[in-house]
Amino acid sequence: MGVSIFYLLALIPVAVGFILWMCDREIVWWEWLLAAAAGFVLAAIFHLSALIGMTTDVETWSGQIEYAVYEPEWIEEYQEEHSIGEGDNEITWHTTEHRTHPATWQVKATTGERHYVTPGFFGQVRQNFADLTVQRPYKSGFDGGDPNIYVSFNRTGFVYPTTTTRYFQNKLKGAPSLFRFTESEPSPSKFTFSGGTGNAVLYDWPKNPNVFASDRLRGTAPIYFDLLQFDRMNTRLGPFKKVNVILVGFTDDKGEDYGRKQQAKWLGGKKNDLVVCYGGGSLTNAPSWTYVFGWTERDDCKRNIEKLMSAQPLGSNVLVAVEAEIGRSYVIKDWTKFDYVAIEPPRWAYYVFFSLLLVTQGVLYWFFHNNDDSSAAPRSPLGRLLDNLESMNRKAYRVPPHAGGGHMLERKVWSFF
Repeated sequence: MGVSIFYLLALIPVAVGFILWMCDREIVWWEWLLAAAAGFVLAAIFHLSALIGMTTDVETWSGQIEYAVYEPEWIEEYQEEHSIGEGDNEITWHTTEHRTHPATWQVKATTGERHYVTPGFFGQVRQNFADLTVQRPYKSGFDGGDPNIYVSFNRTGFVYPTTTTRYFQNKLKGAPSLFRFTESEPSPSKFTFSGGTGNAVLYDWPKNPNVFASDRLRGTAPIYFDLLQFDRMNTRLGPFKKVNVILVGFTDDKGEDYGRKQQAKWLGGKKNDLVVCYGGGSLTNAPSWTYVFGWTERDDCKRNIEKLMSAQPLGSNVLVAVEAEIGRSYVIKDWTKFDYVAIEPPRWAYYVFFSLLLVTQGVLYWFFHNNDDSSAAPRSPLGRLLDNLESMNRKAYRVPPHAGGGHMLERKVWSFF
């Protein structure tokens, strides 16, 4: 049922409001429709909150520095308007002012972002790119300083890796009960989680706060793998295969089940993640086990990586083999295949929605019943019928004048609302 339950609950005020409109002369048809619409608006708000809040997720994209830009300090001249007084007495005049634009150093990534950097970092990029091109862009109001900008394009092919994040809709995150990765294992919440490296049981997903050096080597992996080499591998594979490779290393005392527990903690990984978990191993010994998970159309890619990792010592050589396998066989999962997944809001969300529904509908109908706007409005068909019956009832029980002391009396036996 998923989020459609919100709309089913919103039908309750429609039925109740219909009964009130039929029977209560103070409720008119547009008030009934307004209250019904308010119920569905509330349902739509909860629906959108479930879709956005429960399915919004991020994935990591890899890129590299495309060029670097140094813009020296320069001075801008501009006219500023001043005024005093009001109306016909207002006096306006202009003055010539100046403002200084400070020097900036930026790099442009192939993923589209611009990042401010230090002068020293710009100097390194310029040296490794072996280029400094002088350009003179138009600067409105230029009145001093250096009119040029200095751009360093990559003439050498030197790779400065970068990372960024992109939002996507992850329906699997909103329906975790459909994918139970560790059926025979306790809930991942019962294990100890760690932020990154060390001997902890499970690790947090790498958020890569430093765009120039990622956190995709988790656990013991930074001990045996060079981060720059690993990020450059992702830079080569990312745009080509739409993949984000993560290495998670566990100590010798952790068995292969911890790879599956890590998979459960990350709900199978993000959209483009390919996570390689391993236990034990060193620069001279192969790991005792390897487990690879990720959303791919080719499970054989994951199984082949497991064989490669388990057959060689840790280090740069096995990383070359893993990159070759990913380039050969990895295909990212077609996420349109998950369009059928229904979002499963928590049970408390339905209780909150129904409580708000009762409160808002109660307030609306109390207001409709007590306002004066409906006195001359047409009643419902049943309301008109009840009015006619009440009128007939009044006529049927009129008391003769002599029985009322010479006055015509009306005895009201029953009435409706």
